[in-house]
Amino acid sequence: MKVTAIKLAFHNGTLVNVGDEVEVPEGHRGSWFVKANSPEAKAAVKPAKAKGEVPRALSQTGKEEAKTFIQAHSEKTDLA
Repeated sequence: MKVTAIKLAFHNGTLVNVGDEVEVPEGHRGSWFVKANSPEAKAAVKPAKAKGEVPRALSQTGKEEAKTFIQAHSEKTDLA
């Protein structure tokens, strides 16, 4: 049967994220999923974040243009 994950879990050695749909044997029980077409499944799938709200990875932070200490702190003083 098709289920939707409502909690982070491992199933058959694979990481299952919240909102993912997976196939489990009929009658299988677990606290990490609900049936795919249920209202709880629709509530588990959250809308994507806005473009400005996406967290950046550490590998992406170093790809920006470098600023000196004075440049970075002078921008803060201009706002005050």
